[in-house]
Amino acid sequence: MKRSRIGLTAGLAVAVLIAGCNSGGGDKPSKTLKELGKDEKASIKVLFWDKNYFFQQYGNLFSAKFPNIDVQVVSMQNILMSDKDPSEAFQKLVDEEKPDVLLFDSTDTFEKFANDGKLYQLDDVIRQDKFDIENILPNVVDLIKAKGNGNIYGLTPSFGSQALFYNKDLFEKHGVPLPKNKMTWNEALDLAKRFPKDGQGNNRIYGFAEYASYAFIGMNDKKQIAYEMMKGIGATSGLSLIDPDKGAVTIQSDGWKEALLATVEALKSGAVFDGGNEKSDPNKPMSMEEHMKKDLFATGRLAMTVGGPYMISSLQRTKDTLKDVTPVNWDIVTVPVDPKNPEVSNSVYLSGMFAVNANSSNPRAAWELVKYINSEDMAKLLTKSEDGSLLSRTAYAKEREGRSMEPFYMLKMSEHSLNKNFNKVSYEFFYTPFNELALNEIQSVMEGKKSADDALKTMQEKGQEFYIKAKQEQDAKNAKNAKEGKDQKPAEPAKN
Repeated sequence: MKRSRIGLTAGLAVAVLIAGCNSGGGDKPSKTLKELGKDEKASIKVLFWDKNYFFQQYGNLFSAKFPNIDVQVVSMQNILMSDKDPSEAFQKLVDEEKPDVLLFDSTDTFEKFANDGKLYQLDDVIRQDKFDIENILPNVVDLIKAKGNGNIYGLTPSFGSQALFYNKDLFEKHGVPLPKNKMTWNEALDLAKRFPKDGQGNNRIYGFAEYASYAFIGMNDKKQIAYEMMKGIGATSGLSLIDPDKGAVTIQSDGWKEALLATVEALKSGAVFDGGNEKSDPNKPMSMEEHMKKDLFATGRLAMTVGGPYMISSLQRTKDTLKDVTPVNWDIVTVPVDPKNPEVSNSVYLSGMFAVNANSSNPRAAWELVKYINSEDMAKLLTKSEDGSLLSRTAYAKEREGRSMEPFYMLKMSEHSLNKNFNKVSYEFFYTPFNELALNEIQSVMEGKKSADDALKTMQEKGQEFYIKAKQEQDAKNAKNAKEGKDQKPAEPAKN
């Protein structure tokens, strides 16, 4: 499952914010930004996915409101397309281009920049400008502050979250009780097992698939599906595959054993989609209509699945396109939760955080852009967007297609993440070999050739070997890069 979190009290968040900004008593902020004069010109750079996308989403509207601020876009397309370490590539781009406004998609990178003093602290200027954060989802503000040692170093207009989508008609037809908010994985899978397991071809239905798009993208690899499901269940309980801070693989545990056994049982029951007979020829091109017909949930063949708000737009497109398919009568509840911690979820997450570079030559103009992107006016406009994002300003996200969006907002963001601090792990040396190892061991358990204990023991021991080797090679690579950097002539300081 992917990452995601939410919920809290607005009053408390604001009280904490004000307390944090009042250093040394008194109401006057300790650090202010001089406002731009009416005709004062300014030029800033913003780091963003793509130039055209930026101006379409934010830039044109901002320029209309602030014609005296010239905005240049530094595209991150090369990072997205590169096979190099994304955090290293990001840092290199920042060093070379020196953008005034930075966009972070990784909370780990955002946290590192904030704690290394590379971002401008926004608490005081938020108070100075009386910028409204009271109506931003309190848990979003809380997590941002948690990443900045109690201070605000960035803001995001939206966040990510997932929910459990279910087909109401299938539940009623087969006499299965409807899902509820805050179910456990065992409860959700027990519901899935109550659906028929017979049927052939398009008459075959399933109680659950972690992602309805498995068949849509032609994924019918049973061991890969099992691995993804095991990771999803484990992540709900706050488990991690490795502990980068300790340099240790952490998969040999009671928690991961429970996740593996629950996955194997669910898949063997036939109630959970395991790839089935959904065959796809990767060399044969398909039309969009053919792709849509492979979406198990959209075509009424799946009782439950996990998905983000983008699924709502996808269901609407299927409804408009496939006239011979009965539209799904869907609704949502929260994703399954850990019974020991039912208020939080690993499937709620921050993304698209905007921050001001601490070394910006014009922090006021940079802050005006960040402030506008996160403003109430922008939130009103983004409600009309079809990208499926969830707005941080909750007043503009009550319902869609007649359904309440509350399950997306109900759970808080977990402090634990399956991929927490993975930027400390060498992806190219560790992650791929470990994945291959895990797939083969899980398959052995599925086929009854190994016990869960033996499989996890192998994954732990061989995985640790992969990790040590990866770290040694990464350390050697870092040392080489550092030496090459010292041998190069230092760049001249930028001129103001």
